Amino acid sequence: MTAEKGKTSTDPGMAKLRAEIIKVSKDVKGQMGLYMKHVESGRQISIDGDKIFPLGSVFKIPLMVEVFRQAEEGLISMDEKLRLEGRNYCIGSGVLQYLSPGLELTVKDLLTLMIIATDNTASEMLWKRIGIQRVNMLIRELGLAKTSIYLPWREGFLLTMGMGPFKGRSVQEAARIWKGLSDIERMKILNEIDREYANLSVEEFRRRYENLYGLKEEKKFKTQREYDQVFDNLGTPREMGLILEKVLNGEAVSSESGTQIIALMMRNVSDSSASHYLSDDVVVASKSGITAGTVNNAGIIYVSPKSRVVLCVFFKNLVEKSPEKAQLAEAKIARLVYDHFSKAPVF
Repeated sequence: MTAEKGKTSTDPGMAKLRAEIIKVSKDVKGQMGLYMKHVESGRQISIDGDKIFPLGSVFKIPLMVEVFRQAEEGLISMDEKLRLEGRNYCIGSGVLQYLSPGLELTVKDLLTLMIIATDNTASEMLWKRIGIQRVNMLIRELGLAKTSIYLPWREGFLLTMGMGPFKGRSVQEAARIWKGLSDIERMKILNEIDREYANLSVEEFRRRYENLYGLKEEKKFKTQREYDQVFDNLGTPREMGLILEKVLNGEAVSSESGTQIIALMMRNVSDSSASHYLSDDVVVASKSGITAGTVNNAGIIYVSPKSRVVLCVFFKNLVEKSPEKAQLAEAKIARLVYDHFSKAPVF
């Protein structure tokens, strides 16, 4: 684990906060990565903040940013309607997977479902509309080098079910092959899976997945974990935090779009742990991401209207099926951070 230089290493209060965070993280059997920055003062802490983690649904933050960017450029409209089709359906979280094909939803509707209800089918529809490579292009334009977001979750789920080119291969072999592929080779596989399973009904999709992993993913945790650690979008706590900071500062999108992005994240109703130990009057804008072996939370804590903290806490390689311990640790860390900056002077 490494500490930030400058303000963090010479500030006794920040050193104490960092030590308290590390102590909390030791309750979780897995690897933690953390990036925290107080926006107004610049004080920050990184604990393996530059290590790469599976993102889970945290990838939906930069996807949302790119949708707003394209809307600003006139490439899409928030009022544009997209039709729900069979090849859009994705299992996992969200309600659209249970609705009938042919339903028309606006881009704004889909953004709302994707962030507030972390709807996987909504993210699938939006991503295919804006272009799969556009999120990575955005990330590079923002100067982020380690994040790689290219894997829609419908195709990702199918890969973790042993479909596509990895039929009959062990998890270890599939992971080894995937890691050795170029982005172009991976995109070719994803396009092939999209075509091959375009007519797979969502009912059959769900049935096959539940046969492998159980109704609540209780079966074969280790197998599923090995898949999920590889077949996922990847990023670092610091780079996800930098995206949020750029949204706040009007550097990724306009200030008006940034306000709308943050407002959606404030209404997130998924299993976000950041606000669990905070009082109801503390505003938090966050997005969580949970897969087998991974529990992430990326967000902004509003200590006051003039004091904001970007906090990204990621866990990977968890050894237990239940995500509760990691979520509890994230909640405790959020409280430690809030308490520190609610008492410390901003400058």
